[in-house]
Amino acid sequence: MSSGRKYLLEAYHAIFQNDFQKAIDAFNKAIRCEPTNASYYYKLSITYSRNGDMKEAIEAAKKACELQYNLTYRYHLQILQAKNLVMVAADLMKKGILTEEIENILIQAKTLDPLNIEAYLILGIYYGEKQRLPQAIKEFNMVFGLDPFHQQAKELREYYSKLYKEGD
Repeated sequence: MSSGRKYLLEAYHAIFQNDFQKAIDAFNKAIRCEPTNASYYYKLSITYSRNGDMKEAIEAAKKACELQYNLTYRYHLQILQAKNLVMVAADLMKKGILTEEIENILIQAKTLDPLNIEAYLILGIYYGEKQRLPQAIKEFNMVFGLDPFHQQAKELREYYSKLYKEGD
């Protein structure tokens, strides 16, 4: 068994115990043993993401993609990038910032990960706050294509639909 594999098993054991920091440390040890093993970076990225460290997760995912072209690694990176963009947009909106930059960020997030419900939801809220009500309603309807029973999207669509009808 390679020394990297030994640390990989240690990392899995830590994950099963929900000790993500210990798993991260073990993955990093495995990487030091086998620095060109893309799968170790990929697994490290997943663990960073589960631990809430998006910056490190994205960096590890990029390294996996650099080392080995793999559609799974590439898709994982896109999901992380989309998730990060949604978090950035949500933080800006919480601060009361409603610039066109937010719209562009969320459209980019949807392009990277068309299954990211939060991107559609937050873009719908953005459009609603900008009084672009038909676009807001469209975004909430898109959520239903991904999750037909999404309660928050249902409530927001009803709210903005009511505003739209009152404005007619």
